[in-house]
Amino acid sequence: MLQVAPIPQTPAEPYVPAKEPLVTTQPTTEQVTPEPHILKDLASVERLLFTKRLRVKSVLFLRGKKNRFLVRTPDQNLVYTVEEQNSWWVGYFCYGLRPLQLHVRDNAGVEVMRINRPYACTSRILPCHLQRIQVFSPPGNPIGTIEQQWAPVRPIYLVKKENGEHAFWLKGPLVTISFFREVRFSVCRADGTPAGSTCKRWQGLLHALFLAPITDRFGIAFDRDLTVEEKALLLAATLLLDYMYYDA
Repeated sequence: MLQVAPIPQTPAEPYVPAKEPLVTTQPTTEQVTPEPHILKDLASVERLLFTKRLRVKSVLFLRGKKNRFLVRTPDQNLVYTVEEQNSWWVGYFCYGLRPLQLHVRDNAGVEVMRINRPYACTSRILPCHLQRIQVFSPPGNPIGTIEQQWAPVRPIYLVKKENGEHAFWLKGPLVTISFFREVRFSVCRADGTPAGSTCKRWQGLLHALFLAPITDRFGIAFDRDLTVEEKALLLAATLLLDYMYYDA
């Protein structure tokens, strides 16, 4: 009987899992542009000129004594408009010491800064109840304060950042009356190095006698390398000095 040879089995090939194609992600070249700072208009500014105008109609119709400030660069470009807000009666009794809020708006009408000033008697005899204003930018976000220091002769103000760090000193002359001369307050850093100055302009005898309570001009100069928050604090300090010594 014939025997049939067994059929040889083919060796099983080892199982090799299929390789999935690698998915390479291309790096995105699109970069997120940071939003500009709300005080961006102060970034490249070295000098600011203030023009103050009293709202005469509000005074005549007993709506309160309120000022309006136009803040410009030396080439007359409008940077900010400052509007005063207060109770209708305080301007008639408290004059330049009146409590108020100042709303600072840019050219688009956006409020970029708010200055809050409570009432203080600012006595030079006793070191009590001196001036202290708060600065917010944007409104609701405090960035610092300006505090009056007790001094029997020369006015001195301390500018602080929100964290309590001493940023600047403002020191005035012995005589703050602007009569036939300009009045300057020096601005110094905490270490004593100069950082700028404010200037109350003398505009003539006719202006001093008749127009000073209605309109006035003054300005400030500071170093370009200051941060926008520091420039905003010095802007607020300049407005405080005008109310303290030159607001009728």
